[in-house]
Amino acid sequence: MAGSIKAGFELAELIKRENQEGREKIPTSDTHLRTWAAQLARSEEDIRKLLYALRDSHFIFIVNIVTPDPNLFVYGEEAYLYAEPFNLSELKKYADESLEKQYEASNYKRKSAFQITRELFPKIKEYNNTPLGKAINLSVMIEEFSRMLTAQSFEYTDHWRKNKIQDIFKDEINSADDLASQTNAKDQEVGKRAVDTYNEQNSKEKIDQNWQKAKANFSTEFLLRVHFRKYEFDIIKKLIQTGKLKEEKDLKYVRDTLQLMETRLEQDNILKRYFNEMVELRRYTQAKLNVMRQTITTPKK
Repeated sequence: MAGSIKAGFELAELIKRENQEGREKIPTSDTHLRTWAAQLARSEEDIRKLLYALRDSHFIFIVNIVTPDPNLFVYGEEAYLYAEPFNLSELKKYADESLEKQYEASNYKRKSAFQITRELFPKIKEYNNTPLGKAINLSVMIEEFSRMLTAQSFEYTDHWRKNKIQDIFKDEINSADDLASQTNAKDQEVGKRAVDTYNEQNSKEKIDQNWQKAKANFSTEFLLRVHFRKYEFDIIKKLIQTGKLKEEKDLKYVRDTLQLMETRLEQDNILKRYFNEMVELRRYTQAKLNVMRQTITTPKK
């Protein structure tokens, strides 16, 4: 699976969690973009690209709550909603309540959200970049998106979404597949005598310059945590296969972390998708440890 798709799934899950459990409920580009960039170890520009890919593949809706205005030096602002009927229903209640409070604070009188949007949405430009304007946009667009989701429900199924996001990142997937095919061919050639030449491979393996540079600045454990956080089990396996991870303590850390992650599957919906990869990596790591212990305990003749 392409790295961008993995990151996209994780980002969609973060948005869903914020919608359902967050204090502010509706994350925006102003409040969350930088946080997500740090969490996913990507640039803000990459996060924006992922957000638009999630929108185009119908995982999320994006509401333009502030329209850019270069003349007034106003930057645009977006809000993000996970595309699910129950989620939108709950967010609609939250948005309407917020709108009614904003209206009462500005006009010193109460009206329903329906009355407010009917009165003020036709002149929404006058309220651009104000708390009331943001609240109006949210209330109106969540209702519109709810209708869209109901009318085109097939396009919001998991099957449709996954096919769409794979199509969006097809170039990245194809490049990854080509690289994997080349690497697998090399691994098969070496793998025929992997056990017999384990010590020799370890001593001769040349550490990749990028990995060497990263290790010069960060500990191996820290780098592994980054890969685990991004669900990059395939990369960790490749590091072991190529000898970049060969210390017993590092292999034990990989194995123990995987065992811990397997106990948290029910708490992490994204993690469930990688169950088979986790089990395969854990078994592979344990096999490497077993070979290492055999080599250590076997007396020299």
